[in-house]
Amino acid sequence: MPDCTRESGTCEQCRRGCTHKPGWFLPGEAEITAEFLGMTLPEFFASYLAVDWWEGTPDIFLLSPGVAGEEAGTEFPADPQGTCVFYEGGRCRIHPVKPHECRMAFCGDADPGSIHEDTAMAWKEHQGQVAELLGREPEAAPWYGGGIFGLLSSMGL
Repeated sequence: MPDCTRESGTCEQCRRGCTHKPGWFLPGEAEITAEFLGMTLPEFFASYLAVDWWEGTPDIFLLSPGVAGEEAGTEFPADPQGTCVFYEGGRCRIHPVKPHECRMAFCGDADPGSIHEDTAMAWKEHQGQVAELLGREPEAAPWYGGGIFGLLSSMGL
């Protein structure tokens, strides 16, 4: 593989991101990606996107590519993990118009945590768009934490 750059997306770190959890779009980017695929935003949302959120008071909801094998056009579960719906054959199918987090969080010196928070905060004034695409107000799934203790807690034990 060639050395990774934000333009190539071929290094192991980038590919690991694609197979772990999709990155978040900034407001306005999903429209660009929909146009790239020859779709309207509502079609793109129903076919490929999911609603994720930044946990806070209040929660901030935002758009992300969906996870392969999961339902598109709805909220992610509490801890969404899996391969991005656009990761095919070891490459990103939408690489020229991939989400902000995918462009910025890998192959660079930037702190992925600050990029994640900055991306979420950019959605603060765009909650109406998320609700409109979803057809209702979004809801964050309950978070139970990971491991056996999280599983037992989710079961009320």
